[in-house]
Amino acid sequence: MAINYKPPAKCLFSFGSRKSMYIKNSLCRNFCINGSMIIALCTIFFVSSHAFSNIIDDIKADMLLNEAELLDAPANAGWAKRANITMGGAPRGDATPSWWQPNDKYYKSSAYWHAITPWFIIYPGTMHNASNVRVKISEIKLYILKRSSNTWELVNTDDTDPTWQFHQSYISSKTASQKVNKRIEPDGKISFKLNKGLNPIHGGIHKYEIYGPDVKAVYAQLTTELVLDDPDKPDDRVEAQLLVSIGADYYPDMNLRVRDFTAPHYWIPAVAASRFGLVKRDPRVHHVATISPPGPIKNNGSVLSDSFKIIPVTEFEANPPLIESELDLDTL
Repeated sequence: MAINYKPPAKCLFSFGSRKSMYIKNSLCRNFCINGSMIIALCTIFFVSSHAFSNIIDDIKADMLLNEAELLDAPANAGWAKRANITMGGAPRGDATPSWWQPNDKYYKSSAYWHAITPWFIIYPGTMHNASNVRVKISEIKLYILKRSSNTWELVNTDDTDPTWQFHQSYISSKTASQKVNKRIEPDGKISFKLNKGLNPIHGGIHKYEIYGPDVKAVYAQLTTELVLDDPDKPDDRVEAQLLVSIGADYYPDMNLRVRDFTAPHYWIPAVAASRFGLVKRDPRVHHVATISPPGPIKNNGSVLSDSFKIIPVTEFEANPPLIESELDLDTL
């Protein structure tokens, strides 16, 4: 015998309510979980985008005016006032300025150059009054944008700490021949101390081989930090005004030294050089990039057009050199 049982309306309503409530709770939980994930991802994207934007702003700023007046710097030298791009992303003799005239005119031709070295200069400002300070230099990184692949390549995969240094003759020529005061800090990084003559310190790492025709742009960075020379003596870092510029030079090939091909000059026109930026108590990254704006030095008389020496800053922003290395998403 079949039994037809129809639950009362109250029971039907109660069952439907529980089912409806279960579905609503499940949807709510899923929405909350997915929403939290979306919020987290958006937060990471926002923070990383903001950090990326800050880095780009720093790079552009480092290609502008010096942050302080340099002590007894030559009045007619462009680097005494601001960053500069000379040869830029064009490693060839006809990218050199008109005033650079080596005896061997081959080095003024359109022949490509095939070596590069990154460098730095530590220079005192006019307000520098500290004596118990040193400048720590580390994490020198040089990148080349390759024409063939439009990708950035880290050139110095071995050394990122300075391997050479000497005094420049500015400020006090009599003390320029002194040995540079260099030491290794407890963290393994290298620091430098100016001598009593306050001679600027020029240093860098060794040359690296490149393929000249494949160079489209150059970017380099390093990290500085103002540390104490003697921790047992008074901390006078507040009285310090030390600045650093980072740059790079091309060479025709790996085996040539400056004196081998530059005579009657004693230097090579730079790829580019950043502004002189202040060294601070906290680690600071300094940048140099062959970008426009600001663009190359105007009217320097090179045979090669300035347009071959730079890339637009918008292109740099769209295709930066390993910017993710500047961002630690694990800390977000």
